[in-house]
Amino acid sequence: MTVATQQGNFRRLARESLQYAPNMVVEKWRSEKTGLTVLWANFDSPLLNAYITVATEIFNDSGVPHTLEHLVFLGSDKYPYKGVLDSLANRAFAQGTNAWTANDHTAYTLTTAGSDGFLRMLPVYCDHVFYPTLTKDGFVTEVYHVNGKFEDAGVVYSEMQGRENSSADLMELKTQRMLYPPSNAYRSETGGLMSALRVLTIDDIRAYHGKYYAPYNTALVLCGPLDRDQLFSTLGEIESRLIEKQSALGEKGPSGWKRPFMETLSNVPPVIDGSKLQQPGVDDADAPADGSELCADRRYVVIDFPERDESVGDVQVSYVGPTLDEHDKLQALDVLGTYLSDSTVSPLQQAFVELDQPLCTDIYITNNERAGASVISVSFSSVPYKELNSLDTQFVKVLQKVAQSIDMERMKTVLHRERLRLLSQLEMRPADCFSDVLIHEFLYGSRDGKTLAVALDDMRRFDKLDQYSANDWSQLLLATFVQNARLVVVGRPSAKLVHQLRAETQARVALRREKLGEKGANDLEKNLQDARKANDAPIPDSMLDTFAIPASDTIQWIPVATARTGPEVPGVPLKLDNPTEKDSQVQAHIDQDGVSPPFFIQYDHVDSQFVLITLVFGTEMVPQALRPLLSLYISTLFSLPLVRQDGSNEKLSYEAVVQALDEDVLEYDAAIGLGSNFSETTAIEFKVEIQHYEKAVAWLRDLLWGTEFSIDRLRIAAAKISQSLPEQKREGRLVAWSLSKSLLFSESDSTGLANSVMLQAKVVPEIVHILQHNPSRIVEKFEVIRKSLFQPDVLRVSIAGNILALQKPRTPWVEMFARKQWLANRPRPLAMPWARDTINQLAAKPHKRASVCALSSIESSYAVFTAQGISEYTHADYAALVVTITVLNAMESFLWRYIRGAGLAYGASIRNDPEARHIHFILYRSPNSAKAFVEARKVIQALASEHGRMDDGTVLRLDETTLESAKSSLHYSVADAEGTVGAAALECFLDAVIKCVGKGRGHQLLKEANAVTLQDVQQCLVKYILPLFDSSTSVAAVACSPSTEEPITEELRNLGYTVQSVEMAGASAEDSDASGSDEESSSISDGHSSDSDDRTT
Repeated sequence: MTVATQQGNFRRLARESLQYAPNMVVEKWRSEKTGLTVLWANFDSPLLNAYITVATEIFNDSGVPHTLEHLVFLGSDKYPYKGVLDSLANRAFAQGTNAWTANDHTAYTLTTAGSDGFLRMLPVYCDHVFYPTLTKDGFVTEVYHVNGKFEDAGVVYSEMQGRENSSADLMELKTQRMLYPPSNAYRSETGGLMSALRVLTIDDIRAYHGKYYAPYNTALVLCGPLDRDQLFSTLGEIESRLIEKQSALGEKGPSGWKRPFMETLSNVPPVIDGSKLQQPGVDDADAPADGSELCADRRYVVIDFPERDESVGDVQVSYVGPTLDEHDKLQALDVLGTYLSDSTVSPLQQAFVELDQPLCTDIYITNNERAGASVISVSFSSVPYKELNSLDTQFVKVLQKVAQSIDMERMKTVLHRERLRLLSQLEMRPADCFSDVLIHEFLYGSRDGKTLAVALDDMRRFDKLDQYSANDWSQLLLATFVQNARLVVVGRPSAKLVHQLRAETQARVALRREKLGEKGANDLEKNLQDARKANDAPIPDSMLDTFAIPASDTIQWIPVATARTGPEVPGVPLKLDNPTEKDSQVQAHIDQDGVSPPFFIQYDHVDSQFVLITLVFGTEMVPQALRPLLSLYISTLFSLPLVRQDGSNEKLSYEAVVQALDEDVLEYDAAIGLGSNFSETTAIEFKVEIQHYEKAVAWLRDLLWGTEFSIDRLRIAAAKISQSLPEQKREGRLVAWSLSKSLLFSESDSTGLANSVMLQAKVVPEIVHILQHNPSRIVEKFEVIRKSLFQPDVLRVSIAGNILALQKPRTPWVEMFARKQWLANRPRPLAMPWARDTINQLAAKPHKRASVCALSSIESSYAVFTAQGISEYTHADYAALVVTITVLNAMESFLWRYIRGAGLAYGASIRNDPEARHIHFILYRSPNSAKAFVEARKVIQALASEHGRMDDGTVLRLDETTLESAKSSLHYSVADAEGTVGAAALECFLDAVIKCVGKGRGHQLLKEANAVTLQDVQQCLVKYILPLFDSSTSVAAVACSPSTEEPITEELRNLGYTVQSVEMAGASAEDSDASGSDEESSSISDGHSSDSDDRTT
């Protein structure tokens, strides 16, 4: 088919078909009138994605690009109402809109199910991007204000408050400060430093928008299947609006316009010179910690971050890398980084991580491609304090040795895996793959489109790299990491800084209180309420009602054909209800191959080049006392020596195991739970090429039953977990959820609780101690775990991929994987354990209890409130409750407007959890989560009441338009869960086998949701949501900063909660030694039980 090279004002600059993915085509267009660029990746998918991208260059830390990103969503010239953009998106089979700000661009995103709503939303979205209202009232609530208690607040401020003093952010900003002068935009903190946000004005933001938010500095990056004529009709509508508003200044913009980054001083590459502590334009370095002379090829600086636990810090080593046009070298460095650090047998992991006393717990190598030159950074996590200042020197010495003997066999494996990974990502997340490349092409590629082909030509570059010799790789390594000057940034934990930051915050509040007094407090609160009132002007019904909701049949669903074999398991019939012709074809293909296995398997056929195998085991047979060991057990699964179970008794070292796995398996992973749910199970996942299917089954057999529990390997794994705990304990969200589990689940029964950070902080030091003094005890426990965990009656297997291409889909599981005892005495499958089976008495009737944990590493707070919910995914109220929660959680809906919109938290949402029979209210990055909770309670109480009146007289009402929008948004939720071939297949397995709701549950939910009425929603509000906000029917878990612990605790008590202050366990292995812990006093018992003793493998 001939494709026109001109469509209205748009001229085609390039069109590229991917040779390795024939059904995927990328085109680049630009308007000759306005300069608006369009980059379109066309491929089949139920989802359409847009990334409206603006090149945003800023030379200070004001955060203008980030604050402007937030204000764009508060209304536009044609749609001057806060929330109208997201409200319309919800009616277009989307879940609102989103955006991010990077250090070189801002991208506004839209994802819809189907193209109808997508194309109708693009002009609305562009009006917001190019012509936002940018009001002072919007600035007050969305960016920054001081509230009536003299505290700093605002949505953006809350977000940066939660980030600014983290180790990662402080180190990255210091790296930028050491590399770039003020004339270079890469130096800036585009998110905005809190000190700068406190003095920022709306006029600063307006001026920036006027300069940078122009069509000649903007690209529409579109991903997914679109009708060409309809697309260009929509682009014509956008173009007409730009011309009408006098924004048509040609392809190159006005006279004097300079392309951000490429034509400004940001294009000057950085220079690293350690010969002097002071260098013009960049931050000062520190003298070497060991007192040695300054060295030109090493620049060193220390940055403190707040943390009471001073045992570990972080190190980042950065280098100036290739220029943007050195595509081959950039890709070679990506491959080299993978070779050096990607697995337990990689050189850097061997030298720094896989040790009895690790020098760090992980290593990441990243390449930030920028104008001038790229910057390559090597990050070391959880480095022992005493090693912080010398780690980079050890790193360089290790690489000097590595360069002497590049393992070309392993490099060949790495290159092969990188090719496969690219193909896999195009299946699993195509929009992300294309958007990354196309945004980069817009920012840094040639404007005439000539570099598009190069940007997409990864496979050709892999072909070139296949020809590299060991010497080529060695020279690249030496030139980049050894002979090249390096910048070393040490992130050092500081307990002193914790107190300093707390004192500064308190002093700032006290000064305002003294200066402004009670009248000032009232004025501040009035200004805030006035701004909120102005922002929350109601959207005219006509503006929403006239935006028609698309038809469900406009979504291109991914077809999945399903077959089953093995014994029937509780809740899952072997025969499908109403099988399709394709279902029957796949089932016949399975049935013709050998005999049925002694455990359940579901096959889900999709169009894929790969096979994804997932083994899910229930953990209920693992002795209770041993469940805290499961994290350690799972972490060692792929890195132990083993004996082949094929009768050969061949022994493999752990290095040989990892190397062979990398050759045969593209992806392998093991975890407790499935995502964030079903934590009473363990899941083991393999992704392989179709021809390696039988090898994968053999590997799974060997890993489960052939591994040898080497004491050295167990010590190393335990040491890594122990050393990573301080980093985990800095994560407020992680700690809040762990606190919640501690309140609600039985410590003796719950695998999820036993492996949460709060419990692991207590148990892991003890495990480390036992491994040092009596390691055979842990080996014995691991044997018990293996014997009790890997049983056929608690096993469910998912096989997803091109099932019809498997010659023997069933036989390998019978002949290779199944134990002889299983075949001789086929067990009766047990129901899979759910979290509700392990709750405690409080969880059965939540009330009154609250736990608060102060973390020195955060400045905001995170909270989880929990009440009793529904008990099944098939519950009669399920659809109505899902719709109700969708109404509440929708962008620009009630919680969004009154919590996020008021600056009380960066995020507020309600989550339904039938597996645990719970429902949660979650607050994310809140200055004071108790205050945010009180406001949310007012909103829910008003919605659940007959009059709908808030304290200030505002009336909140649910209406048919809101209900319709929620139902529309649900289409996106279902399509997103099934948005790729792999996701669609896995969703079939989760729905049918784990949740026991049958195949196609998402589509059935849409039908049931369509019948939900306003009365149903009102009943759900009263029955399920309202109890969340009543202390007599809920419990609370909060992780907060030390400075907010007291006011949050006081507010929770005023609400009726009995509050317990929880200290995070911090004992290290050395502390355990000093305390005289011994095996008799150990809390980890032998873990034998009659259930497991009688079981055989």
